Amino acid sequence: MEVLIVRVAGGDAYYKLGISSLIINQWKGKNKKVRIVPDDAKTYHLSFDFDEEVVVIHATYFTGASHASQLTKLPWGNIYVPFNCRRSTLAQIEGKISRILAIPDWKIPNDFDLINIIAHNDLKRYQQLSPSEFMIITFIGQGIDCNLISKKMDRSIKTVRTHYRSACRKLGFDNQADFFRFAKYISKNSQGVINALCL
Repeated sequence: MEVLIVRVAGGDAYYKLGISSLIINQWKGKNKKVRIVPDDAKTYHLSFDFDEEVVVIHATYFTGASHASQLTKLPWGNIYVPFNCRRSTLAQIEGKISRILAIPDWKIPNDFDLINIIAHNDLKRYQQLSPSEFMIITFIGQGIDCNLISKKMDRSIKTVRTHYRSACRKLGFDNQADFFRFAKYISKNSQGVINALCL
């Protein structure tokens, strides 16, 4: 039996219960089961973090690696999916969860990186961030303003703002505060690898 191990983090108990129920409804089947683990769990396949508005898909799910030590050897680590559901309908949230749960069906070799996953699987059909867009997200997450980003990247302010708007659209953010929280999370955790998916 295939078991999906999920951690739903955050301070809102109703949110956690609701997301857990939606995941169970989407995943349940003849040979599928969901196990919800506590916030302080160390081992899980999928993490919904409401405070940071992100879903973390762990590399263990793709590679079948069972220990954190194996995970750290991988070239890309985790995948981050924006999950801003405050202004979404129930149908939109269910659709997003369904797309997220469809991703970890693959088991791939340990030496594959995110670029290969996108190139060889269904992820390529999703709009992906360009390197410039990802770099701007990282800079914004570090609290750097457009003028300094423009100088660092040797691009005009107009180009930087265009990339910013494009990244917001691809990631599904219509609110600057939500975008900033996601950018801050990415800047802390991405380690320079473009590992955010636009679902």
